[in-house]
Amino acid sequence: MSVATQHPYYPQSLELSGYAPPTQSPLTLVSVMGGALGAILACTYVAFASRRIRGRALRRPDRLAAMWFVLCAALHCVYELYYLLHFRTLVAAQDILASTWKEYAKSDSRYLAQAPLVFALEAITVTVTGPLCVAAAWGIWTQSLGVRHIAQLCASVLHLYSVALYFGTEVAAPESSCRPEALYYYGYFLAMNAPWVVVPLVLVVQSLGTITRAMGVAKKIKVL
Repeated sequence: MSVATQHPYYPQSLELSGYAPPTQSPLTLVSVMGGALGAILACTYVAFASRRIRGRALRRPDRLAAMWFVLCAALHCVYELYYLLHFRTLVAAQDILASTWKEYAKSDSRYLAQAPLVFALEAITVTVTGPLCVAAAWGIWTQSLGVRHIAQLCASVLHLYSVALYFGTEVAAPESSCRPEALYYYGYFLAMNAPWVVVPLVLVVQSLGTITRAMGVAKKIKVL
């Protein structure tokens, strides 16, 4: 059996030297990842729901935005940082984080093939977008509208740009990096990345509206 056929990834001609399969089942990996993300969202909701600014609770849209940004910050600054640090050795690693990346790579083998584009996108996400998400969450926590909406707008635009490159390069590639089963294309590749299209679009509109209104008020005050 050739090296190219000793792994479950596509294209089948892909060579992954030193590949070691995960020791955990796909159900275990998905459950662990889902449980971790659920715990982050739950803890964030409780923290921001109990937050009071001058005796008033945060508005529901602010709490939801905070949950989004804390989730993104955790993914970008921890999970994706792990990927960057293990970029060249991930294919042989078998710890739980490496295994979750290998499970996701069934929908995009570029993560194991050491694709330069994926590394570049993840590097920007970890070093720029992640800190912006932290700043946006902090802006919501402190109700610092300037910090919140500048960080929110920048982070959301970067999310949209990254997803556009990510999807676009896969669609334009001569060979798909995704397994043919519907679970991996529609479930992993599309559904798992869709929130980084829908939510940032909503947040961009929200921030642009807030900034525009604030500039209008400032202009009126200046005229007066």
